[in-house]
Amino acid sequence: MKKLIYLFILTMGIISCSTDDNIRIDNSDLIGKWNWTNTDGGIAFQIHETPESTGKTIHLSLMENNTYSITENGNEISKGSYELILKKSIYSVELERFIQFPENHQYTGIVMKGIIKTYESNKLDISDNNYDGIGSRFVRIE
Repeated sequence: MKKLIYLFILTMGIISCSTDDNIRIDNSDLIGKWNWTNTDGGIAFQIHETPESTGKTIHLSLMENNTYSITENGNEISKGSYELILKKSIYSVELERFIQFPENHQYTGIVMKGIIKTYESNKLDISDNNYDGIGSRFVRIE
């Protein structure tokens, strides 16, 4: 009987352990200050916003400690912590980095939740991971 109780306790201990606690997702290529260049997409690809069309100069700063700030025309409009998780991309069907900013942010005209990628070391895309979705593009300025 004691062996059965010990086996039950051991089994419950193993089952209650989670392997995905505190997985750290590398953000080293995201760190820096990024200048928004455009946001495009929508159901009929009808959204085409740029700094010229909106009158907004938007800078997104991503820091090493998973904090961010967003400035619009030189004024800080949002700051806080962002979260990186792995999520299945509809584009590649692979697990990719997905960035999430707080839900209570002010609308800025940029995508605030989506698959985030860097390429050519100075370009960044955030795509909202929807088939009729939108994506925002940035270039590194620092």
